[in-house]
Amino acid sequence: MEFFIADTHFYDKKCILYDGRPFSNVDDMNRLLIENWNRVVNDGDTVYVVGDFSYGNGADIVSTAQRLKGKKILIRGNHDNDVNLKYAFAEIHDYLETRGSEGNVILCHYPLSSFKDMQKGGTVHIYGHVHNTYEAKLANDVYERMRRLPGREYHFEAYNVGCMQDYMDYTPRTITELRERTRKFALKFDR
Repeated sequence: MEFFIADTHFYDKKCILYDGRPFSNVDDMNRLLIENWNRVVNDGDTVYVVGDFSYGNGADIVSTAQRLKGKKILIRGNHDNDVNLKYAFAEIHDYLETRGSEGNVILCHYPLSSFKDMQKGGTVHIYGHVHNTYEAKLANDVYERMRRLPGREYHFEAYNVGCMQDYMDYTPRTITELRERTRKFALKFDR
């Protein structure tokens, strides 16, 4: 199976405040992120970390990654600068287009307003970076407006897989889960 998650920010105490994460300290946050990950991911699975994996130092990054199940592929985010990342991930990319079990998947840490095959069915854009900010709302608004443009046919899906999203619940998710969970989440807000 293929899973997706972004903005875990292991060891980043500022993100607890910034995101309003329900943790009293980074140890509690790290523990829950690892438990949730290993509860759903098996060793034969692939997890795409769509940026900002950790704010720790090299040893912390590597030891945390070693505790996580599955093949880990990093799509580099703005906080993924440590040289030791190469020891923590099977692959590292700045941007990745892949053919997954659910179709074409465009992976970038940042939300893209234009990407390959947006007008074809079966294209999914996976991103992070914007957390629960105003920019996240703008990205969603842009995607929704594009789908309604007169005379244009856009058939893509786009998901913010920041771990702090209600539908992510600090857990890697499959595309099928993203579809189901975002639909349930959207009903709460009358989109």
